[in-house]
Amino acid sequence: MADPKLSDGERIMLVDDRGRRCLKRLKAGHRITVRGSVIAADDLIGHPEGNLTSGSEPEQFMVFRPTYAELITLRAREAEPVFPKDIGTVLTRGDVRPGDTVIEVGAGSGALTVALLRMVGAAGSVVTYEIREDFAENAKKTVTEMCGDHAPWECRIGDARDGFTETGVDHVVADMPDPAGLINAAAEALRPGGTFVFYVPTVPQFAEARTALDGDRRFALAETVEVLERGWYVRHPSVRPDHRMVAHTGFVSVARRTAAAIAAVNDG
Repeated sequence: MADPKLSDGERIMLVDDRGRRCLKRLKAGHRITVRGSVIAADDLIGHPEGNLTSGSEPEQFMVFRPTYAELITLRAREAEPVFPKDIGTVLTRGDVRPGDTVIEVGAGSGALTVALLRMVGAAGSVVTYEIREDFAENAKKTVTEMCGDHAPWECRIGDARDGFTETGVDHVVADMPDPAGLINAAAEALRPGGTFVFYVPTVPQFAEARTALDGDRRFALAETVEVLERGWYVRHPSVRPDHRMVAHTGFVSVARRTAAAIAAVNDG
């Protein structure tokens, strides 16, 4: 259970009376400025989240720790993240569980990495393959900030299409432009029944991969979904859909690894 009291160095979220959210970091002795309102960090440190700021004129703010979804969407990042609505689909359709071993391809902003680490827990592990060193460094910062220095995670620089050193893993999860080129490496690494999950933004990308998967006896039960998210405006007496929504961001595809004996029989 997290300590309800805020501490020095923590990320916080300030929410104004219109619901606008702003990420800040607490630092003892420092002052936080939001649109002309000045808040002493020392007035927040040691107090529980959920309070109103005091003495911050002309505005007051509710103070909370940001949730995972808020932190991922609000924080500055160099790479476009996988959105929380899609991450939920990756975890549930991919059947990622505590204690599982996951190969991730494409570190990006580190958003998906953090979600995978949270799901597998201390008994599991995540190995990330990233071809770009700048993305890898950015992901390391995200993981350290959100999971600490001792998360069960390793990041390797290299092209995942050349293959993995790991075998018998539970899941291969990819955020890369050409997942079709990863099929052989995923098949070699996955245990029978394991999941190959990939996230892409366009129809040609997932169509190419699905065509290859549908003709490959090493995989079965392939499916592709798109998740749309629409919030609702609730202010009595008006209750209606929001004018804006998180519409298309990407497609999530999942396939299951078959047993080697089945593939051999079918190939024969």
